[in-house]
Amino acid sequence: MSFLPKKCEECNGSGWVRVASNWMLDLFAGIGGFSYAGERLVGGYKTVAFCEYDEHAQKVLRKHWPDTEIIKDIRDFADDAERFRGSVDIVCGGYPCQPFSLAGVRRGDQDDRHLWPEMLRVIEAVRPRWVCGENVAGHITMGLDTVLSDLEAAGD
Repeated sequence: MSFLPKKCEECNGSGWVRVASNWMLDLFAGIGGFSYAGERLVGGYKTVAFCEYDEHAQKVLRKHWPDTEIIKDIRDFADDAERFRGSVDIVCGGYPCQPFSLAGVRRGDQDDRHLWPEMLRVIEAVRPRWVCGENVAGHITMGLDTVLSDLEAAGD
C-alpha cells in the first residue's frame, strides 16, 4: 500500500513511487526500534502512538518523535485502543519476554509480566491489517501456540 509498482527515474534508484503511509502503533516500544525501521529504513510508515512503560525509553521516544503520543501502561492503552480502529494498518510490539525466557523461571501465563493478553486486547480493538510481534526463542516451546491461536481467533 505504501508504494505503487510504477517505475520512476527520480526515486533515488528504488524504482518505486511512494504514494501513502501505513499507520503504525508501536507497543512495548522501548526506544522505537520498530518505528525507526518502518519510518526510516523501510519507509512508508508513520507511528501514530507508542506504548512504553520505562521513563528513560520515553525520553528517547520524545526526542525522536516529539509529536507522537506516548501512553505509559499497556492496560490503559488497551482500554482506549478502539479510537485507532480504521486508521492503523499495523500493530507492532515486543511484549515482555521474561515469562518465556530460557534464562528465567519460565512461569508463562502465571508471570505478572505476561502482557500478551493486553497486546491482544489492542489488536482486537484496532483490527489492523498486520501484526508484528517479537519475543525470545523460549517462547516457541512455551506459549507461542496460544498467541497463534489467539491471533487466528481475532482475525476475519
